[in-house]
Amino acid sequence: MDNLAAWSRFIARRVKAPPLVFLNGLRHVVKRGFYCPMHSHEAIEIVYHPSGRGVTRMEKDRAVAFDAGGVVVYAPNEGHDQTMECDGDDFCLRIDVSAGERAVPRKGFHVPDVEDATITEDIRILSRGQARLSPAEQAIFDLRVTSTLYALVHLASLRRDSHEETTPERYARQAERYIRDRFATIKSLREVSAGIGISYDHLRHVFKALRGRSLVQYLNEVRMDRARTLLVHSRLPLKQVATQCGFADEYYFSAVFRNLVQVPPGRYRSACGRRVETRSF
Repeated sequence: MDNLAAWSRFIARRVKAPPLVFLNGLRHVVKRGFYCPMHSHEAIEIVYHPSGRGVTRMEKDRAVAFDAGGVVVYAPNEGHDQTMECDGDDFCLRIDVSAGERAVPRKGFHVPDVEDATITEDIRILSRGQARLSPAEQAIFDLRVTSTLYALVHLASLRRDSHEETTPERYARQAERYIRDRFATIKSLREVSAGIGISYDHLRHVFKALRGRSLVQYLNEVRMDRARTLLVHSRLPLKQVATQCGFADEYYFSAVFRNLVQVPPGRYRSACGRRVETRSF
């Protein structure tokens, strides 16, 4: 299913072009054994699997097995089906390519284990199933979905070009995945090392050497990504934002937020927020 050279050329040709057009976002709860028959879309389709496991088959006997954390990008008019091997969720985005995009690749690609919190958070936001968008909101969503597609191509290309993953790199990636999935409930970073089966001292040295920052710095970065989203897109009080991001109280949350973002959370909300409907997160 790897067709990354064509996708990289597609992006290179569009560097100075306007953003792609966001059509819609959908979420589906899918049960074990569910079968979605062969179908296609005129749009580019991005399908993120935050949970679950299964197989998608494309035309000409191509197939890819996906797991939790993976993303499959389907080209326009690319026939595909899907069979679930366990319960899961699909977060789907569709991107319009009808406005003269002749060079869109004809085959999609698969990115397993997407660990970039920016990519996954944008997919979560875009897939919520928005009501009719205002012109300003449409422009924002166009930028976001274009950035998401480009980031996925870039990530997949980097992985293709990298050498075989070393054991320390695997530990670092597993730690990132564990933190991203459980940032709201982690009480001690020793939970992370226990979760991936190595000693805490070994993990913190490996992570610092490979990532250039500590485990606690990465944990706080993931928490701040979620906090910024909640501050801008909800009216939750700071105490609830702190709780949902894994902090014991709003005072420590505010101190960490100010240190990383350079402004207090209340001021960030005032500067970046906009009026939105009250949502439950």
